[in-house]
Amino acid sequence: MYIQTFNRGKNMADLKNTLHKEKELGMKAEKIAAEIRKLEKQGKTVPQSKRDSLLKAHEQLMKSISASFKLMDKKGPSHFSRENTWIWGGPTPFWGGSDKPDCAVDGAEWFDLENIVYMYGPTDEQAIALHKSAKKLICQLSSINRSPGVVCGSDAETAELLSELSLKYPNIKGGMIDDLVGNYGRNLSLKEVKTIYSNLKKHNESLKLYSVVYTHELNSPFLSLIEPYVDAVNLWVGLNYQLPSLDLDIEKCRAAFPGKEIMLGIFIYDYFASANPNSFEFLDIELKRARKYLEEGKIHDIVLMGDREVTKCPAECEFVRDFFQKEFQFKRK
Repeated sequence: MYIQTFNRGKNMADLKNTLHKEKELGMKAEKIAAEIRKLEKQGKTVPQSKRDSLLKAHEQLMKSISASFKLMDKKGPSHFSRENTWIWGGPTPFWGGSDKPDCAVDGAEWFDLENIVYMYGPTDEQAIALHKSAKKLICQLSSINRSPGVVCGSDAETAELLSELSLKYPNIKGGMIDDLVGNYGRNLSLKEVKTIYSNLKKHNESLKLYSVVYTHELNSPFLSLIEPYVDAVNLWVGLNYQLPSLDLDIEKCRAAFPGKEIMLGIFIYDYFASANPNSFEFLDIELKRARKYLEEGKIHDIVLMGDREVTKCPAECEFVRDFFQKEFQFKRK
């Protein structure tokens, strides 16, 4: 069985632009229609040119709506590959973690993965060099959840440094703000988010700003404020009882961040409630659901947490690793 490949990054950018154009055309048509209604209410003659303008705007809007749905309905790969599968990890004394500076690399090797979301430790050249084996690398930008004693500059300075380092280390693809929604207004302001976004792209416009969002945060009023400055969403099911709502939550995420890539996070261990590994059945459901979303073109990547789980819950990690080993056997055209 083979899967068709395409430039999904370009597809998402095209969708974002098309949705923006659609909104502009809709607002334009509404404005012209309101002007016509006002003239009619006043008993004035409506110029034919204005009616023609409304008709043209309407026709353009209909074409744009059709184009939007064609892009939204584009299918994705039917199986995960190493290209779109990541591990999340880094040095931390919390949650049963390791202080080893390159523990995320160890985790990636154990799961036979190539891409790393590096967190908790310092975001500097020494750390980047330790992760040079990663084909793609996303690094922590914010001070949120940093390991104690880690010396870093401000979040803005870290973003600019990562932008500079990406010119030397092309495996750097972006930066991550952890737990942004829960910390918005307390540990991070909108001004700071804007600055992080701007600094990340200062030396390399292709870098993407990722933000962690939990499914239980998808009704937050803050989402509309941060959306313009988030290039990709790292979505997690933190509360296990919300897993049956994941179909709806994926759609809510797509609506809140239109045209943005979604990286779905997988907790092998339940950090929010039971403080125990998630069951094999739970993991099987979520992983197969994720594959369904990938094939439907609704998510772009998947990331596993992570490196510290290998020793905490080895049997469950082996279950997850086996799932992806089978996924990776499917060849691309």
